[in-house]
Amino acid sequence: MIDSISLPTKLSNEIESTADFLEVPANSKIISIGQQMTFIPFVKKGCVRVFIENNDIDKEQLLYYVNEGQTCLMSMIASFGDKKSKVSAITETDCEIIAVSNAKVREWQKVYTEWNDLIIDLFVMRYQELLETIDALSFKKIDERLYDYLYKLTTEEGMVDIKKTHLDISRDLSTSREVITRALKKLQLEGKIIRSSSTLFQIKHYVT
Repeated sequence: MIDSISLPTKLSNEIESTADFLEVPANSKIISIGQQMTFIPFVKKGCVRVFIENNDIDKEQLLYYVNEGQTCLMSMIASFGDKKSKVSAITETDCEIIAVSNAKVREWQKVYTEWNDLIIDLFVMRYQELLETIDALSFKKIDERLYDYLYKLTTEEGMVDIKKTHLDISRDLSTSREVITRALKKLQLEGKIIRSSSTLFQIKHYVT
């Protein structure tokens, strides 16, 4: 379902009967800047990339990823106020999306404390991630930002299997491909990452 918490049976049944369940292939834009938000998307399966973009200078800035059981803070804000989206979102993988209408979100917040708790928890989590993004852009060097980026993708074994090109990573970190290539080499020379293949890295220790 939407999250790992236990939702009342009645609410779960309402979600099943009133929400739209969408199967969306990878690399599909599901939200665009300027789009009127009439629903909140919850990721049931897969991963969605949320970012801001400036078409005038052809530049993007990654805000965060939305994984299974999560939703997008900026979409929530726009939906609550029946406003237009300030961000764009694209599927990183094949996804299953649960689209809950604005009206149902508000209705369930009044009726179900569990639903209200879920919305608040997701809101707080996304807000913290936005603060971390602002902090990184304001105070961290690109090699530190790249390390943090890779660290968030690590498994329990400290491995990162990333199916992204240097250009993809540079887009996420709002820099150039050449800068990412140099930063990766720097991290390897410092022994902070070990590169096993073109996509596989091992994180050696975390930079604070």
